[in-house]
Formats: sequence, structure tokens, C-alpha cells
Amino acid sequence: MLAGCGGGSKQVATTTTAPAPPTLSFSDPATAPLAYRDRGVVLRTDGVTLHDAGFQSGGQWIDAYVAEDGKKGKHPAVVLVAGGGGDRTQLVGDAVALAKRGIVAITITPPSTSHPPAAPRSNRERVEQAKQVTVADVVAVRRAADAVSALPNVDPQRLGYLGWSNGAKTGTYVAAKDGRFKALVLLSGGADTLAQFVEAAPKSLRPLVRSQLGLVDPLRYIAAVPAGRLLLEDGRSDEVVPQAALLNMIRAAPKGTPVHWYAAGHALDEQAYRAAFAWLALKLGATR
Repeated sequence: MLAGCGGGSKQVATTTTAPAPPTLSFSDPATAPLAYRDRGVVLRTDGVTLHDAGFQSGGQWIDAYVAEDGKKGKHPAVVLVAGGGGDRTQLVGDAVALAKRGIVAITITPPSTSHPPAAPRSNRERVEQAKQVTVADVVAVRRAADAVSALPNVDPQRLGYLGWSNGAKTGTYVAAKDGRFKALVLLSGGADTLAQFVEAAPKSLRPLVRSQLGLVDPLRYIAAVPAGRLLLEDGRSDEVVPQAALLNMIRAAPKGTPVHWYAAGHALDEQAYRAAFAWLALKLGATR
């Protein structure tokens, strides 16, 4: 803003920039044990082996499946996260499909499914739980990245992510806060604006909702993702996430982010997943 007029002394033009809204780090202590364990092969199909695995995150055990093609050399890796209430089985077929492309894929049961919090006793507790559940899921994804990156056949410099529905929302935090993820596909992901959450809350709770849910506002995080790392895919007939919420996510994403629309519902279709796999393989340099 330019200050001063008509005086004999010079005044310096100054500008003010609003501070960036606060965000969370989504990390376990560096000393927290990972305790990764491979409990053996549970499936062999078309040259792919599927391992029953797991690791520790936030003091909780996280079940996982790891799919790989068994070929020599270093492979890219992708972490897969399903929708709300979904477990590691929900995207296991997609993990196998990625393994057929030369990508080591780990699909997890997030803490929000395996370790849900007790029923809240008040609206204040409900708000705090919403934040805690989000944090736990994101930390688990980052721990999954630690686990898969440590495998001898994985190149930790070529790490990707695929999340559907609530898993897509989880991916916004991962993309903004963990630079190891070079390519992320977010499928059927949408969000209401923070202002809508605040307006819907009882008047006495609005400051709490604004501060605490603002810390886990996916639109805030997706806007901070480095350009070129995201692919968004949505269904024109999504019966679960309103189109307005899908558009909120698209508009908040970095400029130039590709968006694929499909004549499909919330679950999307085979064409969407084939395109997602092909994009990940290209971005991560998969050899098959």
C-alpha cells in the first residue's frame, strides 16, 4: 500500500502479505519403531506374488498387502489407500494390476478403519476426533512409504500414491507434506469448503471448527502441492460426493493439474483405473 501525500519527506511504499494458514506435519517421532513384517505369500497370479505384511504406526499395527512381480532390479512403488471404512482388500486387485506393470504396490488398512475412536461424548470431542483420525491415517501412509522404500527391490526415489474416495482426501495431505511422493492419483475426491463446515456448526463451536478443522482442510493442502505431481479422476454421475465438492478439489489443485472425467459413478470404471495405472507407470518410470 502506498503511504503519504503532499509532504516534503519521502515515505517508503510497503506491502503486507497475509501469513500462510497453519498446517500439520503428520509425522511419527523419528525413534518410533517401524517393525515391518512380511508374514508370507498368500497369492501367486500371472507372475505376481502377494505378501501378507504389516508395520507399526502411531503405536498401532497396520495390516498391509504387498504385490510385486519378483523380477530383478529396482522398481518404483505405489501406496494405495481405499475409501472410508475400507481395508487393505478393497484395492488389492489394483495393487496386483500395478505389480504387473513392474511397480511394487502396498495397500493398507488405515487406522480410521482398524482403530476407530470411541463414540464422541460431545461436539467438541467430535471435532478433535475428526482431526486425530485424519492425522493417524496420513501418518500411516507415510509409514507405509517408509516400509516399502526399505524393500531391497524398491527405488525409494520413485514413489507414488493412489487413493480413492476418502483415500483421495488423505492423498492431499500426503502430497503437500511428503516430497518423496512424485506422482499421486486422487480418484473421486471432493471436499466442502471450511467456510461451509464453520457455518454448519453451532455458533459456540465455530471458532473451534475454524481452527481445528482448518488444520485438516484438504483444500488448504492440495493448493500447496508442487505442480505436476497430481492426476485427478472423477465420475460425472458420482452418487456419493456432490459435484460441487469434486469441483472444490479441482479448483484448489495446482494450476495445470490434469483432470479426467468419466461417465461413471463414485466407484469409477475400468477405463479410469487403466488410465491411472498408465499415468503412474509413466511418471515413475516403470519398465513394463
